[in-house]
Formats: sequence, structure tokens, C-alpha cells
Amino acid sequence: MVSDATTALLGRVVTSRAGRDRGDRYVVVAALGVDMVLVSDGARRGMDRPKKKNVKHLIVHEVAPALAARLAQGETPRDEEIRLALAEAVGAPDAGGERRAAGEAAEA
Repeated sequence: MVSDATTALLGRVVTSRAGRDRGDRYVVVAALGVDMVLVSDGARRGMDRPKKKNVKHLIVHEVAPALAARLAQGETPRDEEIRLALAEAVGAPDAGGERRAAGEAAEA
């Protein structure tokens, strides 16, 4: 059974707070149940293989309006659209491994 709480997360930008991907940004693309969602970053985790995440392991940010509308209609967004939404998110670094490489270069 999919709860209203996880369905309300569709199209939201989130940050992983636990696991090997801690600190990575994603967009919630599907709800799997009361406490599980599928997330995608459009790069390493594209729509062809989204990552399964527990909701309590996510920090929830703003809604990506274009993606939320498409997901609510039952459409599947393209990876390019997900990458664009993550790049447009306020204060969001680039998606995926690009963020880490840029962060490492800035620190050097």
C-alpha cells in the first residue's frame, strides 16, 4: 500500500543522509510503500535503474514543479529533465559524481 505521505514526495528534490551515497542529491520518482521511494539523479542513477531509499534516510527539499506535474500524470521524465531540475534547485551542486569532482577541485 502506498501512503499519501510518500506520494506527496513525488517530484521533490532530496539529499541522501545515509549510505554510500550520503550527500548526493536526487529527485523522488516513485513511491514503493509507506516508507520507501525510488530516487534518480539522471546520471549514475537514471530512470532505467532508480535507487530504492528509505524515506527516513532522506532530507527533503523543494519541489521540482515540472517533474512533479509529469510524475502526477503518470509520465516518466527523461534523465536530462532530472539533471536540469537538480541543477536549478536552490543551492544544489551538480548531480552525481560531477559534484564531488567540482568540490574536490574547489578545496585544492
